Amino acid sequence: MKRLTINLVVLAAGLLTLAGAGSVASAAGTPGAAYAWTNDPDGNEIVVFDRAADGTLTPAGSFPTGGLGSGLLENTANGVILTGHSRESAPNNLGGSDRFLLTVNAGSDTVSVFETRPGGLELVEVQNSGGDHPLSVTVSRGIVYVLNGGGSNCMGGVPNIAGFELGPNGQLEPIAGSSRPVSGGALSGCAQISFDKKGEVLVVTQRASDKIDTYTVDKDGIATGPIVNESTGSGPFGFTFTQQNDLITTENFGAAPAQGGAASYEVGDDGVLTPLGPTVRNTRSDTCWVVVTDNNKFAYITNFQSGDISLYGVNPDGTIFLIDPIEQVIGVGAGDLSLSRNSQFLYARNALNGTVHSFAVDQRTGALTPIDVDGGITPGGGALGGFAAG
Repeated sequence: MKRLTINLVVLAAGLLTLAGAGSVASAAGTPGAAYAWTNDPDGNEIVVFDRAADGTLTPAGSFPTGGLGSGLLENTANGVILTGHSRESAPNNLGGSDRFLLTVNAGSDTVSVFETRPGGLELVEVQNSGGDHPLSVTVSRGIVYVLNGGGSNCMGGVPNIAGFELGPNGQLEPIAGSSRPVSGGALSGCAQISFDKKGEVLVVTQRASDKIDTYTVDKDGIATGPIVNESTGSGPFGFTFTQQNDLITTENFGAAPAQGGAASYEVGDDGVLTPLGPTVRNTRSDTCWVVVTDNNKFAYITNFQSGDISLYGVNPDGTIFLIDPIEQVIGVGAGDLSLSRNSQFLYARNALNGTVHSFAVDQRTGALTPIDVDGGITPGGGALGGFAAG
């Protein structure tokens, strides 16, 4: 019997509060929702989870994207994001509405847009991604950019980024002249794309070439670049931004045992990255994904091979420090993770067995208290290994 594992990707503010434009995130402790993609090659879907006030998750249906997944474990992040149509940059925990959900379909080279509804999701648009094998997506000020990997895990193809305008009703319109290459080409191992907090700089990490590409974006949404930045360490992978707009990246060092770490950078208006210190090692293995709490004090990082979550502290100047290399253990396969609005709950999935681990976040210390290990097996068909990052 084929078993489908899923990837937890985004925590929303609550389906009932997301029914219309301009809705805002719900307060801490109120019910909400989570969304995951299946990456199924026979028909990609978004799976919805209801989130109770105590942080536990309950499956609440699945919704076809109108595209195909790759059916493979994709080393990437931001395959699914939530956004409104305002100035916020998603998925950087910067507030704003969650009217739309965007996701990539790696197997059919498309991007899907849903509108969130009280009963789940309504598909609005399926648009060509502007390249081959889309893996990651970001949005700011109504401008969407997609990272096309060129091939699975961004290896062996011709990766590029491509831009779109997000219309007020969720339609995507390609931006002429917006396509730009990824500097590492076929061997880049590009992992994630995201706007910075200002919505003026795009960042693309390349775990195989040890480069971080940046692109400046003008008022018309056209990117210029890439500006090629050397990474502090080796294997820059998942990343996020602090509330002060400093960049924090994981570094997986080729999944070498006990060599994982993270680094932070100042982001210049010209796209140039300035390291804020050396790599901060965590003695764990295959460090890949990162999120930062809304209060800007803590960063959580998953380590795929060692199967755990590391806790880092974040200083006001953007420098980072290790608090606990093993804050929680979720087993080999520790994958993508996400914070609920207000950072009250953290969710991390095990990509190999499909379970979703739920934790309450101590806002003073960053410590995690286990709530539940929610069943991560999605009803219906799909491909084993269909849990590419989001």
